[in-house]
Amino acid sequence: MVGTPVTPASKMIQRTPSTTPGGGTRVREEKILVTVRVRPLSRREQALYDLIAWDCPDDHTILFKNPNQERSATSYKFDKVFDPSCSTLKVYEEGAKNVALSALTGINATIFAYGQTSSGKTYTMRGITENAVTDIFEHIKNVSCAL
Repeated sequence: MVGTPVTPASKMIQRTPSTTPGGGTRVREEKILVTVRVRPLSRREQALYDLIAWDCPDDHTILFKNPNQERSATSYKFDKVFDPSCSTLKVYEEGAKNVALSALTGINATIFAYGQTSSGKTYTMRGITENAVTDIFEHIKNVSCAL
């Protein structure tokens, strides 16, 4: 079974080409993007010989392997999937940077993390926030120097 999140046609609006500080020239479409970051096992989990229940066969799919064999494996599709070896910088660069910097062109944007306790939300969002603030201040500095 594959669950594929799709933006409803009524929510998709084609825009004219524009330039965003983080993304370059392209036609934009308003939509919700769903990304998933699978965290590695913690030291405690490794010490207890816990099994990793999720696999990332490609950049858009996660697969629940079900270590207890209670039910068959299930896959889910998303706009972007980051595997356990992925750095927070890569999550920011590929998953959040364009959204964060779009605010500099007047676009309302939101980045939020959702998940169960100890799933890595704070760790990931701290890295995204630090990188976004750095990029925004770098953009302000470059604009100020150009004036």
